[in-house]
Amino acid sequence: MKMYDLIIKNGKIIDGTGSPALLADVAVNGGKIVRVARGIKEDAAQVIDASGLAVTPGFIDSHSHADSAVLKYPAQAAKIEQGITTSIAGQCGTSPMPMGDFFEKAKAIPQGANIAVFAGHGALRREAMGAENRPATPEEIEKMKALLRDCMEHGALGISFGLIYAPSCYADTAELTELAKVVAEYDGIAAAHIRNEGDTLVQAVEEFISIIRTAGIRGVISHHKAAGKNNWGKVTHTLRMMEAANAEGVEVYCDVYPYTASSTTIAARFAPSAYHSGGIGALADRLHDPEIRAEIREYMTSTWGNDYKWVLITGCKAYPQYVGKTLEEAALLHGKDCADTVMDMIADSRAAGNACYFTMCEEDVETVMAYPRAMICTDSSTSEVYGFHHPRVCGSFPRVLGRYVRERGVTTLPEMIRKMTSMPAAVYGLTGKGLIREGFDADICIFDPDTIIDRAEYLEPKNRAEGLHYVLVGGEVVVENAAANGKCCGRVLLRNE
Repeated sequence: MKMYDLIIKNGKIIDGTGSPALLADVAVNGGKIVRVARGIKEDAAQVIDASGLAVTPGFIDSHSHADSAVLKYPAQAAKIEQGITTSIAGQCGTSPMPMGDFFEKAKAIPQGANIAVFAGHGALRREAMGAENRPATPEEIEKMKALLRDCMEHGALGISFGLIYAPSCYADTAELTELAKVVAEYDGIAAAHIRNEGDTLVQAVEEFISIIRTAGIRGVISHHKAAGKNNWGKVTHTLRMMEAANAEGVEVYCDVYPYTASSTTIAARFAPSAYHSGGIGALADRLHDPEIRAEIREYMTSTWGNDYKWVLITGCKAYPQYVGKTLEEAALLHGKDCADTVMDMIADSRAAGNACYFTMCEEDVETVMAYPRAMICTDSSTSEVYGFHHPRVCGSFPRVLGRYVRERGVTTLPEMIRKMTSMPAAVYGLTGKGLIREGFDADICIFDPDTIIDRAEYLEPKNRAEGLHYVLVGGEVVVENAAANGKCCGRVLLRNE
């Protein structure tokens, strides 16, 4: 009988603490790391020679939408093939409801990667009062609080806010604070797609910090950015705001993806939130009203001007021929101007359309990425649900390691590994995750730091990253030579376990 299930030999161990790499072997038994030492001599059922390769904890995707996929498409190949072994999901105010039922179903299905889930404020509000554009009554807030307590009892991490999306965007600060106080009862956490990432970015960051300060909980500003050329550079100020909050004892973090384009629905980006009341079907119906179309046209002109060449269509149910075109190119094909083309796409697709928006600058991405309290994310589901709408679906973590660490020197490799592993494990309370340490889960990534790089591009987003050799989830090899092997060894991670 072999002493160990698996030994990784001769690797450069980057343990997740931020410390420099050390040459050592890692022994695994029963899904756990049981020994880290030089020259382990005992036998193992499987031996991986990691000579010249980095051996790190598996990456933790700080902001994921994998909850939308795991019941139907649990393999999560696009995640594990970039080294992600755990996804933090239920983000931007969206999550399954009721969460207890979701957790039971998800636990019964072998998962390609681990998943932990927030309770989404938008989902809570929809359950309590539909998608109405109005303040919640005291009774409705109490109903949301009861629903949230049920989510927390079943193992939700905390609450996520999606304050540009209906119905979350209709909530005032007082409502959000009351719900955050419920999360405090469970020592949970809040994450927020804040109310604005453009002209009123600073005020939006102020609002979120005030919510978590009043509630007494820690918080994460999701996919932190400054959108729009007029706002570039504002992240320097918002990061100072975060640092000041932390200095006074308010724990606030952020995450970031390594791209200058965001991605969301066409409806969310171009139609003001007031018109989303009642849901996306109601929005689509409203676009048959000439007066409403005129109002949305005015809104688009005031926010975008005529600069639509920076919008890349990545999905449209009614007009699939526009996929891969800029909005300007799609409008030429459509025979109308950009505003009417957008409104037709929303109306005729029942709001089922996505795009990439090139509204950020490289300097801001690097500034946020270098911030010591910034984590790394994909902001994506799995490809089976939304398709390949953005290269971040397949490329985020290898891109950070290749482009931003090796090529641009944004920070050191050990420090970036910390931001991808032990830091999110601590922030989200993931016991046994995030370190190469005896007794920890054997979620491990093995890659070549000299060659790892993303190959996904905006028009070819399916391309698999290079330089990643092996990924282990729960002690089992799930990626070999950069490709998923079909094994599903992940599990649902509950806050109260």
